[in-house]
Amino acid sequence: MYGPPGPPPPPKSNAGLIIGVIGGVLVLVVGVCVAGVLGLTYFRDKATSQAEDRAPVSAATRDPYPVDTYTPPAKVPTTQAPPPAPARVGECIGVDEAGTYLGTGSCNGTKGTYKVLSVDYSRDTCSDPESPYITEDGYRLCLELYLVRTYCYKFPSGSGWVVAAPACKAKGTVHVIDIVPGASNGNNCTRDYKWNRWYQFLHPTVVYCVMQY
Repeated sequence: MYGPPGPPPPPKSNAGLIIGVIGGVLVLVVGVCVAGVLGLTYFRDKATSQAEDRAPVSAATRDPYPVDTYTPPAKVPTTQAPPPAPARVGECIGVDEAGTYLGTGSCNGTKGTYKVLSVDYSRDTCSDPESPYITEDGYRLCLELYLVRTYCYKFPSGSGWVVAAPACKAKGTVHVIDIVPGASNGNNCTRDYKWNRWYQFLHPTVVYCVMQY
């Protein structure tokens, strides 16, 4: 005996199949897009590389020293030798009343009234800053008065230069009778010979006992 037939089976749903198909299509589309992007990037990079290979090589790549940094050494100025000194230490020189250099001479009284103490081309001060000096040919000649007994000279009336007398016993000249180094007056002048006046000079200190005309 058969019972009444049961209810018919529910109809099969196609939703799962549709979703699977859509998912597969989406995966395929994404894959194609990714492949396209990768392919485009590859070809673009290859084109860029080829373009760079065809570009001219820069000077910096060709030459590891593109900038010339060499500087020639500065020329060292040549030192010009000074001219010969007009006089040597120990020599006597003559000057006129203005102190103009007249040349060298002996120290025996025949020519020259000042002895040279130093010859300095750099023209620094003398060892005794108060001593007389002249400048000649770029040299400073530091001097001291150097007179000789029995010779005649002309003394300045004030500050000035002692010069040889144009003629002995001429008016305004003196005849040196005695010389007293370091003296301050004529007390130690000779009594053996006649003299009528004494003069003190400084730098160095000396007294000349003279016959003045």
